[in-house]
Amino acid sequence: MIIENKILTLANMTGKIALQSGAETYRVEDIITRICKHHNLNAQCFVSITCIITSVRNHRGEIYSAVERINSRTINLNKVHSINQLVRDLDKYSFHKFTEEVIKINREVPYNKYIYFLAYCLGAFFFALLYKGTLADGLVAFIGGGMVFLISDFANKLQTNTFFLNTLGGSICTLVSYLGVKFGILSTVSYSTIGMLMLLVPGIAFTNAIRDLVVGDLVSGVSRAVEAFLIGMALASGTGFALFLILKLGEI
Repeated sequence: MIIENKILTLANMTGKIALQSGAETYRVEDIITRICKHHNLNAQCFVSITCIITSVRNHRGEIYSAVERINSRTINLNKVHSINQLVRDLDKYSFHKFTEEVIKINREVPYNKYIYFLAYCLGAFFFALLYKGTLADGLVAFIGGGMVFLISDFANKLQTNTFFLNTLGGSICTLVSYLGVKFGILSTVSYSTIGMLMLLVPGIAFTNAIRDLVVGDLVSGVSRAVEAFLIGMALASGTGFALFLILKLGEI
């Protein structure tokens, strides 16, 4: 017989994977509730961007509770889709098989670092062109995009906070564009800088904030909106600091 604690642990683990991969809070609550309901447990779940709190009641009226702390989040929409689809096909799996599938999804590594590096470079390159930049702007943005990835990867290994990472990223984007002007490759820092900064803009965080607010998850919606605002402030601060240094050096 599958005991309630195991079901509760599995439900929270599944929800945690989805939340850490960029899922909206209402989707995570739905995932946890579906798993518990499938095993005849009445679940009450509260999800924010930093924790999951779930309480379940069995047919005897006994209550079990668990809390999962969320320490880090990233964007992996493929994991969100896989978890979402898996939960909707619950009837096809036994408890142990479902657990194995969840663990398998959690361990998936979609791309190696070389692919991510190339994606950052190409993303910055095409964003620069999208904003009416020249091919030279795109090439400088291509180089800067690779540097942004290397810095982001190094910062993640050190487990630095997001505000510091984005402040540093904003400074690097501006300095790379400035060097392009300094060496006569570019006529302005604008287009290449914008192309690189777009890699760090919190678009999904802001979108999820709106979606959470629309469905009534006010705590998570406001939290995500504030997070997006702080990231924007960090990017602006980093860019402004780099421009200030260049100005003080008399280069502008």
